[in-house]
Amino acid sequence: MGAWGKELQVAVKMLFTVHRQVVFLLCLLPVLYTLFFGGLFYKNSLTMVPVVVCNLDAGDKGQELVHDLADTPELNVTLVNGDADTDKLLAATNAAGAIVIPHDYTAKISSGSCATVELLASYGNTVEGGTITKAVQAVISAKNAELITKYRLAAGWEMAQAQGAQLSLSTRTLYNPTGGYMDFFLSPLILHGGQIAMVFLLGPSLVLEKRYRGKEMLVHPVRVLLVKLLLYTLFGTAVMVLCLTIGIGFFHMVCRGSAGEIIMLLLAYMSCMVSFALFVGAWVKVPYRAITYSLFYIMPSVLFTGAIWPRSSMDVVSYGLSYLLPIGYVADDLRSLLVKGASAGLEVHIFILLLWGMFFSCMAVWGLKHALERKKNAGNYVAGVETAGS
Repeated sequence: MGAWGKELQVAVKMLFTVHRQVVFLLCLLPVLYTLFFGGLFYKNSLTMVPVVVCNLDAGDKGQELVHDLADTPELNVTLVNGDADTDKLLAATNAAGAIVIPHDYTAKISSGSCATVELLASYGNTVEGGTITKAVQAVISAKNAELITKYRLAAGWEMAQAQGAQLSLSTRTLYNPTGGYMDFFLSPLILHGGQIAMVFLLGPSLVLEKRYRGKEMLVHPVRVLLVKLLLYTLFGTAVMVLCLTIGIGFFHMVCRGSAGEIIMLLLAYMSCMVSFALFVGAWVKVPYRAITYSLFYIMPSVLFTGAIWPRSSMDVVSYGLSYLLPIGYVADDLRSLLVKGASAGLEVHIFILLLWGMFFSCMAVWGLKHALERKKNAGNYVAGVETAGS
């Protein structure tokens, strides 16, 4: 225990001397991710999406519909007079949709006939297109129910009868009732920021450390790496907790889950990412390669977590890949803990993350011993040649 305690003291001292910039950036990068994306999603839903309304109707009913659309917070309405070419109008402007009120709208509504309002929604941006479609459908549905009630009353129905006998859909939206982007996106992005910081900073720092502690690390590689694993896992978990605290406190993320379960999941995740960073740093010889080699593994991983695009809709290759990435075992679980208060399969995923961590740790020990022994043998070989030549 004395040797382990000494190694721990050395590692802690290096956190505040040799690796102080690494430690600072390990904290800064995830926090910046949280602040930037939290600020991006602070409205929590799309509002004021630009749309154009072509009102071809000269009657009062058309004007009423224009006012109803303009009063919808999701829409930023620009009125276009005349028979405009809506396809060209959408292509030439920043509008994400167009609504065309036909010239006979008032006449048909007044006579009790069916009137058709045309909606052209641009799904070049699917988020904007979906927002416009839902907002316009809500306005038209409300207007339709109002008209049905009105004409039933005019036909002599009693109020209770006029408002009844209509088919309606009763919905209950659970966990994220507003469909907010904060609760949907921010937690996976916090995890992504954490893995970027840990892998892209700790890996290169280990490569540099091998240059001036090579002999010491070769004697006790297991001890050196396990102490680093412990320290950086605790530090990384603390940073992730800080980021979630910022998200909950400043950006009003929902948190219904147990603090203990969330911390256990983050500990397992950080231990896995630290092990992966040590594995990369142990095998490569040049610091920047610790970033470039792991770049293709880390950067696209957030897209394969199942937290943004569900696994149920993935192709076979993507589905398999999603289970080869550590973040794939934590992103959806963390969000479920936050918004639902529970996550199915949480214990299994924590166990798998720990297994991945053990695998990367073993590979890191092997890689460190292999790299340092190769360096030592190369030095002995060169020294022998020089002695023979002299």
